[in-house]
Amino acid sequence: MPTLNKLHGNVNYLLFALVILHFTYPLSELSVTASAIYVTLYCSMLGIGVYVTAVSRKRLIIGSLLTATTIGTGIVWALTSNDLEINAYLFIFYVIIIINNMFISWAIFDFIFTAQQVTQAVLSAGITLYLMIGNLFTPLYLLLNAIIRLLTGEDAFALNVQTIEITWQRMYYFSFTTLTTLGYGDITPVSPFVEPFVTAESFIGVLYLAVLMARLVSLYESHSSQQAEQ
Repeated sequence: MPTLNKLHGNVNYLLFALVILHFTYPLSELSVTASAIYVTLYCSMLGIGVYVTAVSRKRLIIGSLLTATTIGTGIVWALTSNDLEINAYLFIFYVIIIINNMFISWAIFDFIFTAQQVTQAVLSAGITLYLMIGNLFTPLYLLLNAIIRLLTGEDAFALNVQTIEITWQRMYYFSFTTLTTLGYGDITPVSPFVEPFVTAESFIGVLYLAVLMARLVSLYESHSSQQAEQ
């Protein structure tokens, strides 16, 4: 697969959208209107991500189709289901949104690790990818929970407050506490089938920062050496 070596748009727009989502996700629990606003913001983030990484017409078409399918299945599920009812549309929604996030994340990863020097865009892309990883594991945990609940009748996660349900917001919070290895313990994976994914996210969180820093230092030293030789 050919490397991208560039991004089509300014990655700062995607970073800004991810930061907005990070601080507004709790508001989506307040009302249906607030939830609709959050969903709109999330879809906008996906759209920005597709635009930023659309370095070719093929990538633009694939990304646009993934985003449109994500929105379409989400709307159908919302109109045909009650609360967290599990049906085929829910599974399709989670799978497509995971693929969509992976599609965007891979392009940013490729840009960072094929860059020839440290630039502001590379630094912004590094932060953006870290936030994308947390977003990627959110629907993955929800998909795994839905599968395990369907097979066993039990949730894959235990919450210390019984009145709280396993929602997108709770899994988003859990994903980032896992990614950063904070591990507060207020949400605990109780299914052996989900534990490998949780530990994998922890590994990724630690290794990503180490590898990213090593990559940035290597690029900086290489660029400094080239300047010294000139």
